[in-house]
Amino acid sequence: MKISKVTISNLEVTMKNAITFQSETHSHLLYTARKKKNHYELISVQTGAVLVRLGKWEYLVMPGESFWLPFDALSAMTVVPNSTISCIQFSIRTRESLPHQGGYVEMTPLLIAGLDKLHSPTISEQAQQRVLSVMQDELLEASLHTDLSEESKSINTYLSALTENKTTSGYSVSPDMMMTLKVREADKMRKSGAKNDMIAARYFSGNIDFLLQASSILA
Repeated sequence: MKISKVTISNLEVTMKNAITFQSETHSHLLYTARKKKNHYELISVQTGAVLVRLGKWEYLVMPGESFWLPFDALSAMTVVPNSTISCIQFSIRTRESLPHQGGYVEMTPLLIAGLDKLHSPTISEQAQQRVLSVMQDELLEASLHTDLSEESKSINTYLSALTENKTTSGYSVSPDMMMTLKVREADKMRKSGAKNDMIAARYFSGNIDFLLQASSILA
């Protein structure tokens, strides 16, 4: 697993007067619980896919797309297996007026070039700091939207049926995404104290072996 991180002002991820960059490849399914952000964050997908929960919807973020999460946003993230994502986090102490609404970011040529530069294996720490500062300035006037793509709409409809224990056939969702969501919801059920037989009955037609095999994609 490759991780690249730069911290401005020699501070760690406490985010005190800092901008941090991290790029990571996830070989397994990773999901986070819903909680409020204590910083601003730009999530970008290089390979694979990410689901960002903001409000009542899950937004599918595909390669080449970026999603903005403002400070105090109640959100969660699901990273599908074999995805590479990068995150730029901005401290709430920044004096800049960063966007207070979340959503997809219309990536300008400067933001795209900045992300490409940050992923360069030869970039110096000083150059990283300059790029991050320029990207912060560019984000001040970023255009955001929360329009659901057809894929996102299908995923939300499928997920609603899945969690309400309704029939889940006939949805325009890829088999891999269906499995990702089933395993995620099954793991949530397990963490709430449910036994394997109950979880398997809910999500895997009662097949405990299939449940255990499918759960191997979890981080």
